[in-house]
Amino acid sequence: MRPITAFIILSVSSAATAFVTPSATPFVDFAKKLHQHQHQRAFAPSNLNIRGGDMIDSTSTALNSMTIPAAATAISTAIKSSPVGILALSSIATAIVLPLTMIRQGYSFSVGYGFSVFTMGIALTQIFNIGLLNASPLSLLAGAVMFYGARLGLFLLVREWTVQSKKEQVKEFDKSPRLKRIPLAVSVSIFYAFMTSPLMFAARAAGTGAVAAGAAGDVVMKVGVALAWSGALVEAIADGQKYLVKRGNDGGDDFVGPTGGLYKLCRHPNYFGEVLYWFGVAVAGAPSFGKNPVAWGCAVCGFYGIYGIMTGATKRLDGKQNEKYQGQESYDDYVKQVPASIWPWVRS
Repeated sequence: MRPITAFIILSVSSAATAFVTPSATPFVDFAKKLHQHQHQRAFAPSNLNIRGGDMIDSTSTALNSMTIPAAATAISTAIKSSPVGILALSSIATAIVLPLTMIRQGYSFSVGYGFSVFTMGIALTQIFNIGLLNASPLSLLAGAVMFYGARLGLFLLVREWTVQSKKEQVKEFDKSPRLKRIPLAVSVSIFYAFMTSPLMFAARAAGTGAVAAGAAGDVVMKVGVALAWSGALVEAIADGQKYLVKRGNDGGDDFVGPTGGLYKLCRHPNYFGEVLYWFGVAVAGAPSFGKNPVAWGCAVCGFYGIYGIMTGATKRLDGKQNEKYQGQESYDDYVKQVPASIWPWVRS
């Protein structure tokens, strides 16, 4: 196992035993080694405290050193082939989301979202040995997942650091004691794993040569990859454009836009880009799902969830903007010129 894979996966070793029952072999080997180690160390003179008769042993250190590799192997094995692979993937997301949620509850929906997707992309790329220096659909899909997650996580972090209203908005989410945030962090991590799961199933199929529908499936996957990259780039450009326009007018009462570029297509192209990206990921993975109900269920639930979140957020933002800016000539003219809210050229 490559070092970077171990680094990512080992951080969730405490949760691994709940996810890897079908992959018990690593734990059997571990138990045998631990038993031998303890037997040998128990009678070593250097481990005996003569005055108190107590054993001073490094068993706890040995336990940790052997548990971590075993857990990493088990999670990796589960992701490669086990029916509970989606839970193993969720544990990787939880390793990122949970610590960030302890810092700020709002990070579970923002920075934790982006960086968990990025981390799952890295883990899957390493576990399945996906080469990124070629133009295969699987490589391009993995690249899209990592680009999307890293870009979004960094953007949201920089925006919080540099825009006072966003910093205050994140702080307002800190309403629950830290221990009560754990269920939230775990649940959203599972959701993020559902959305990212098409890459896992596509990588599994590529490894076994079992991509469904032959040439047709290959075309579908390529279309999905193109949609995913298009959505990721649209969202990145729209986020950057909005950030540059609004940063110097933070908290102002006047409408300043943006109104140009991608914002001529619809009023919320960043939300459109996000929906398009995840739709592309789901489409790209679909040929590998076959008759696997888990694969279909995870992909459909993941996309349906993000679709609902984005369309709901669009309606709420439209309402806030109407309440704040309606009556201002610049805003009213913009809404007339661009009647599409989230779907380009579709009046809403």
